[in-house]
Amino acid sequence: MDENLWHYIGITPTGALAAVIATIAMYLLFVGVVRLWWRHMGVTRSSFPIALAAVLGAVAGRSMLGETPTIAGGIIVLTTLLLLEGAIGWARNAGRFTSRRTGGVIVLRDGEIDHVALRQLRISEYDLWVSLRQRGAREITGSDAVIVEHNGTLTILRPDAPIDHRLLAGVRGAETLPSQLVR
Repeated sequence: MDENLWHYIGITPTGALAAVIATIAMYLLFVGVVRLWWRHMGVTRSSFPIALAAVLGAVAGRSMLGETPTIAGGIIVLTTLLLLEGAIGWARNAGRFTSRRTGGVIVLRDGEIDHVALRQLRISEYDLWVSLRQRGAREITGSDAVIVEHNGTLTILRPDAPIDHRLLAGVRGAETLPSQLVR
């Protein structure tokens, strides 16, 4: 009975090593996929990105735990995840790890849509319209520019409130904005 109980609670040294390696691999894969899709997930009205994230998370979690999930294996996986997050946070704060994340991208300028930018971000025109409505836009001519930020949110630049040029650092297409919009 004691040996049978340990089978469900414990883990062998080889199993522990496998859990750590699988956790690192799945963490890196998951982070990579989320980085590629994050902007799209913030703007799109489709349920696909949410379903994709849920399935990826489930597959990643199951893959990390190995053939037979145990309490000890779960503790090892969670500890490894926390250590990875801590190490990456430390490296980023220490300047040893720079994010490849870009600034925002201007997708609407003077009432004209930048279809190339939308296509690159994998955002449909319909999703842009819905997101603009949800953020209070009443007309396209009332927005001098719309920026899709790196996290998928929208920033609407209005003609009555010029923006400080420093806030546009890293925004792709910022140099094409009219001078009355930027101070």
